[in-house]
Order: sequence, then structure tokens, then C-alpha cells
Amino acid sequence: MISTTMYVWLIAACGVATYLTRLPGLWLGRMLHITPRLKRGLDSIPVGVFAAMVVPSLVKGAAPSGHINVPFVLAAIVAAVIALATKHPLWTMLGGVLAIALFRLF
Repeated sequence: MISTTMYVWLIAACGVATYLTRLPGLWLGRMLHITPRLKRGLDSIPVGVFAAMVVPSLVKGAAPSGHINVPFVLAAIVAAVIALATKHPLWTMLGGVLAIALFRLF
């Protein structure tokens, strides 16, 4: 059994490890010249990761039976419309989450 003190040390060690893995990137980032094209590419990474999580479920079917999960597909359409209208990842994700919650209710 792990004691409370051990949990505190574990959390502290994880925090230190997190900062130690990020510091070299921040240090190197200050030394690099970031062009507008590179900045656009780096800015699109979160959207790319989100798409990588969502698209396989749409293609394969998220329902346990293997059939198309209609609420999921409808929520993806809503998110796509929001993305095209706002061009803002946060509003897109929030709209998609809200849409899937509402579609699953009905």
C-alpha cells in the first residue's frame, strides 16, 4: 500500500518530469526563426490531432453493432458547419460536444 507521502512525492516527480521535458523545447524555440508558414503549421497541430481522433470513428462506425452511429455523424456535420463558419477550433469542439450530447438525448 502506498502512503499519502509517497503519492505527494510521485505527483511532485511527475511535475518535475513534465517541466524538464518541456524546457528544451522552449529553449530551442527562442533560438529558432519562426516563419509565418511554420507558425500556421504549428497552429494547426491541435486541429489535426482532434481530426485524427474523430475521423476513424466516423469511417469505421462508432456504434457497437458496427453500423453508423447517426447521432455521432450528425454531430460531426454540426461541428464541420461551425468550423467553416467560425474558423475557430474551440467553438468547433464545443459545438460538436454539445451537438452529440443533444443528439444522444433524442
